[in-house]
Amino acid sequence: MAKPKGSEKTGGRQEGSVNKFTKTVKDVFNEAFVVMQSKPVVNLIEWGEKNPTDFYKLASKLIPAAVEMKAEVEGVEQVFKIGNVEIKL
Repeated sequence: MAKPKGSEKTGGRQEGSVNKFTKTVKDVFNEAFVVMQSKPVVNLIEWGEKNPTDFYKLASKLIPAAVEMKAEVEGVEQVFKIGNVEIKL
């Protein structure tokens, strides 16, 4: 039987945490990217210069989809949230 709607979450990953498999795949691709960039034949900069439209399409995928900001004017506290990082001033 399913839990009633609105009930508190119990167990599992915490909201906003990174999936371990996703992190591993990203780390492996990053390592491969670094190795490949040392080879002049597969240099991303050269490819980007020859294919700027495709380069910027791919680069735009790396920008976070949403940036949430919250500022509290009462008192002095200001809270800025970018992705999973929260900055309090």
